[in-house]
Amino acid sequence: MIHAMDHQLTNDAYLAHLSTDGRALIAAVEAAPEAQVVACPEWTNTGLAEHVAMVWNFAISQVESGDVSGPQRPSPDPDESMSDLLDRAVAFLSDVDHDAPAWNWTDDQRAGWWCRRMAHETSVHRWDAQEAAGTGEPIDADLATDGITELIEVGLRSRLRSSGAIEYPEGSLHLHRTDGEGEWLLANVDGELVVSFEHAKGDAAARGSASDLLLYLWGRGRATLECFGDEELLDAWSSVAP
Repeated sequence: MIHAMDHQLTNDAYLAHLSTDGRALIAAVEAAPEAQVVACPEWTNTGLAEHVAMVWNFAISQVESGDVSGPQRPSPDPDESMSDLLDRAVAFLSDVDHDAPAWNWTDDQRAGWWCRRMAHETSVHRWDAQEAAGTGEPIDADLATDGITELIEVGLRSRLRSSGAIEYPEGSLHLHRTDGEGEWLLANVDGELVVSFEHAKGDAAARGSASDLLLYLWGRGRATLECFGDEELLDAWSSVAP
């Protein structure tokens, strides 16, 4: 349950970010292909790039098929470069009817859903690739602010539940953005995640830029944040997202 209105970007804006961050990700991988990805220690930058390419192909397949009965298996072209795949993904998602049916694991079964998801997936992994290459730059502030709400909806509430129900931490978490407007209170109420956009006291709190808050929630650490309250609770909230 989410109280209050969040402000999404337009699909055109998401696709512009997908293109920009995708290009930056590819450049970081090319600059340091064997660099270790800290947040995903089983991957080098090359492995990260393979994962992102798989995700882009997967998104295209769901939109292309229009079948909401279940996920469709992509058929990637082994000879297609990652740069060409990115161009194809951006062009395809730009041209498609964003209200057309397309499977995903949430209640919003529209093709436009994938524009938002791909923008955020790519922005975080672009940060991963650049961090591994030693050239890290923050995620765009407006995109990151929207990304916190998207993460709550997709990563914390509606993610695939193959392992059963999601267990949320018992204590509440307050997030306070310091580079613009944005506050979130996350609480576990009888096993349900309840989120409100307000200034409120939580059992733990984190203050920082939108980019740093988003990366914290995606398990990328909190060293750059000003944190208050229970250390274990802060770590627990950063471990919910897949």
